[in-house]
Amino acid sequence: MIILFTVMLLVLLAIGLPVGFALGTGGLVGMLLFMGGEGTLNQIPLLAYKSLDDFVLCAVPLYVLMSQILLEGKVGNDLFELGNKWLRHLPGGLGAATIVACGIFAAITGSSAACAVTIGAIAIPEMLKRNYERTVVLGAVAAGGTLGILIPPSIPMILYGAITGESIGQLFMSGVIPGFMLTIFFIGVVVYKSRNLPLEPKASWQER
Repeated sequence: MIILFTVMLLVLLAIGLPVGFALGTGGLVGMLLFMGGEGTLNQIPLLAYKSLDDFVLCAVPLYVLMSQILLEGKVGNDLFELGNKWLRHLPGGLGAATIVACGIFAAITGSSAACAVTIGAIAIPEMLKRNYERTVVLGAVAAGGTLGILIPPSIPMILYGAITGESIGQLFMSGVIPGFMLTIFFIGVVVYKSRNLPLEPKASWQER
């Protein structure tokens, strides 16, 4: 039976059906076959409502809205410039600034995609212009973007907590130290990979 549903899912995906509809179709067929036929279909609206009737989930669209506001307000430019002024004198300073900007942006929005898009649009051209390796450039943006999942507030943590009943506050607390450690680790990797690039002059305290 598992093979049957797996094949059905693969066929639906192969013909171009969106993933959500393909999964939903499999679930619908399973309910018809194993849970009492057509009468079970009456439970679908109730199950859907119950799964979404959680006040905590109201935070998700608000974080998405905040991400869009920051994106339109060019806050990413300011964060990148802040990181650049403090770290540009290091080997790979622009890469380190990218990681720091991603970490701060992640702590505001909780969205990895918004973090990578916003900071990447600024950082990638600047780093390529200064002869950073393309792998380092894209790796810094991709790695920095993942911090949005880990550093609280995190949209995936909110969804996980709402679905499983775990404490979202404790989930947030569990992401602080790993997020900080990953940020330091990513900066170290960028500095090591860019150690042969020429150093930029250190920013004065007035510039900072």
